[in-house]
Amino acid sequence: MRTKATYLIRQGSGLLVLCMALLVSRASFASKDLKAPAEAEKFYAEKKYKDAIASYESLLRDGYTSYKLHYNLGNAYYKNKELGKAIYHYELANKLEPNNEDVLTNLRIANDKTIDKIESKENFFLSVIKSGLVNALSTTGWAWLSIISLIVSLSLFFLFFSSQNLMLKRIGFFSGFLCFILFPASMAFGFSAQSDKQNHKFAIITARETKTHEEPSDASGSKFSLHEGTRVRVLETNDEWTNIKLENGNEAWIKTADAGLF
Repeated sequence: MRTKATYLIRQGSGLLVLCMALLVSRASFASKDLKAPAEAEKFYAEKKYKDAIASYESLLRDGYTSYKLHYNLGNAYYKNKELGKAIYHYELANKLEPNNEDVLTNLRIANDKTIDKIESKENFFLSVIKSGLVNALSTTGWAWLSIISLIVSLSLFFLFFSSQNLMLKRIGFFSGFLCFILFPASMAFGFSAQSDKQNHKFAIITARETKTHEEPSDASGSKFSLHEGTRVRVLETNDEWTNIKLENGNEAWIKTADAGLF
């Protein structure tokens, strides 16, 4: 019996290494935790929003990033009545710090002010459930949950094989089985959250208004107009043109400079 328990622990060590790889991957892409500079905060407090924006943007150009930096920059753009850029930076903040109440609240307020109201063709209920599950924890949170669930499941299986008490054996088996199911599920959600962060699949219209085209050319016919703050799915992009898809299924090309990808 003890030999079986030892075997399970040894087999689990390989899976534990895989879980740690998720944490390492998360760390390699982790943003530098950066506090907002006093100068930018001073500009913001004095309602000099353009100066605050310039200060925050200079930090981004220098390669610094954090959810707080994007959140504060979003606030500055919002106060400066640049709704599209405000929503764009709120989305980036939400991507770095999922489920932050301040970010979600401001993002919701800003989205309520957008002009374009596009109905989704996808099943709204299923979409909300999937998004809610994936974003319930950060990628680091999912990684730690998978590691903890694996360790706990191995410990409970060890209890099952080593204990002589029938009740403890039952508890060890069923609890260990549930934790072992939780392990791959949490890994899957973690990798899904990581994939969403690293792949540019969406964009926010940052121009006041942009005309869409049938082809990636100024000479092609115009299809319809989109306004700042509208969220679109990115199908293809290059330095000049981006192929987008709306929630209602319509596809078109827009100038890349008129949108912010995230």
